Amino acid sequence: MSQIRAMADRISSVGGADDVWETALSFLPGFGLSKVVFLDLSERRTPVVRSNAGQRWNNDYRASVSSGRDPFAVNCLSRIDPVLTGVAHFESHQYLGKPALDLIAKGSETLDITTGMSVTIRPDAQAAGIGWNLMSRHSVREFAELRAHHEPEWRAWCQLTFAGLSLSDAQHPFDMLTTRERDCLAYVADGLRTADIAYRLGIAEVTVEMHLRKARHRLRARTRDHAVAVAIRQGLI
Repeated sequence: MSQIRAMADRISSVGGADDVWETALSFLPGFGLSKVVFLDLSERRTPVVRSNAGQRWNNDYRASVSSGRDPFAVNCLSRIDPVLTGVAHFESHQYLGKPALDLIAKGSETLDITTGMSVTIRPDAQAAGIGWNLMSRHSVREFAELRAHHEPEWRAWCQLTFAGLSLSDAQHPFDMLTTRERDCLAYVADGLRTADIAYRLGIAEVTVEMHLRKARHRLRARTRDHAVAVAIRQGLI
């Protein structure tokens, strides 16, 4: 996770969303990924699209999402568990019709990718989810090996970048975290489960959950992982 820490330090030193985005993209190759798409459908009228594929591609993709034809928006952002993406993973998507498979094939060719995986920030069954499509040129076997080594970092990259894009100190003045809230978030960042954190701190599991819930509220975070990302970016843990 050293690269994630370095990324958090870099993001905390830049200004607007565009600078955050460019900083995050500079770390992407280090995790074995070549293309990334961020999609925010929480504002239904205007989908938010960011990618490293260029503005023209972003505009075309936004139109596809708005038309309701995009298989990623429909099938990946409605669930929290990761979904394999890209033309090389067609065997995982036999439930899709030919039009959707054709779109995946065309998109893979345009982006010059073969494999990928979704990371959902906020699932929504009514097509209002938020999430990422992380993609590469690797074979299915190579991607599986890469995922086995780097998935926690991929998820941390997504959460940290989302925090940087959606939050700013001026717009969201954070309430001060208590010592216990910082401790709990720091242990979550280290990969500990609720029971382990409770044992380390000598408190009940329900108390750990309470501290994490309060920290999430203070940081205006959507999930526990999002709260950790925000706390790291702000230098709170």
